[in-house]
Amino acid sequence: MFSHFNSPLAQWQVLPSFLIGEYLFILGAVLALIHAWRSGRDHLLIWIAALVAGSANDIIFMALPLVDNFWQAQATIMLTARMPLYIPCVYVCFMYLPTAWVRRLGLPRWSTAALTGLLASLYYAPYDIIGAKFLWWTWHDTDKPIAARLFGAPVSSTLWVLTFVATFAWLLDHTLRKHPDVTARRFGIGLAKVAGLTTLFMILQMTVLQQLDGGTPGYRALAVCVVLYAGLAWSGFRSREPHPVAGVDRFLLVYVVGYFLVLAGIGLTFDPATHKSTGTHQKTGKCYVEAKDITGNTRYEYLCVTDFDEPYSFACLPSPPPPGSTWYTVCGRPHRHPARWIGGLVGIAAAGIVVFLSLLAF
Repeated sequence: MFSHFNSPLAQWQVLPSFLIGEYLFILGAVLALIHAWRSGRDHLLIWIAALVAGSANDIIFMALPLVDNFWQAQATIMLTARMPLYIPCVYVCFMYLPTAWVRRLGLPRWSTAALTGLLASLYYAPYDIIGAKFLWWTWHDTDKPIAARLFGAPVSSTLWVLTFVATFAWLLDHTLRKHPDVTARRFGIGLAKVAGLTTLFMILQMTVLQQLDGGTPGYRALAVCVVLYAGLAWSGFRSREPHPVAGVDRFLLVYVVGYFLVLAGIGLTFDPATHKSTGTHQKTGKCYVEAKDITGNTRYEYLCVTDFDEPYSFACLPSPPPPGSTWYTVCGRPHRHPARWIGGLVGIAAAGIVVFLSLLAF
């Protein structure tokens, strides 16, 4: 059952890749804090705002029954039964690092926001692919907003990162560009603005974009968003006036490169079929009981243990969990198309390294 602290040795026996990922993100958040502390109050604002706005977003969507469509695995350090400590660190990493990386370029405000969103989605993508396959979390089986997937990761997840982090950067840039001297009062105002508005503005963008796919986020919405954001980012480089660009701390650069290499290495090294996750998951129950999600679309309220399509099964257990279960074990499934999946993961990780390093030239 639930425990705030779990043995790393026991974790290694059932979810070895998750143990690596958990501490990879905790390390990243600590390094980002060191970078922020060295870089001044404006960077501390970004770090704290990422922690607050990101964690609040996760809690909001976890608490709303109409949205509730994901369940985190049990990590070695748990804050609650559904919130591992490493999750706030994930937000810090994919929000702080791209934001700090792009701010140094001195692009116009809209271009800064767009490029930050694109970088964040590239940073997040290999984690999203690995996590879903290796049971770092599980998804609701029939929720339509997460039905369209790329390499096992919902398209809506990538679209969410794009719009969420771009909004985050836009709100912060508005504060920091107008008031480069971050007083305590300005710090508080900036933090309140980001915490209160980032999720709202993200939802507004997602609501408009998902109409391209009939009301739920899909491939058209993602493609249009990427093209629009890329155009905004490119226009900023075209109009950008030459100016000295601040460097990036070497340890932060090493971490970002190492991050992509580690996630690619997990995909190449571990077998998802050897993984087992015991914890909170979608409630089991009678098959095909209809309910509504937040978009008004129909989904099945309970996991039908005899009819589902997720990267897990109950093959390693004597029998599936009984109806009404929310705490149970799921077993990883082998790759259906290993070459395609691994090729996509490695390609995205390689693109991440190239893009992050290339931005140092500007």
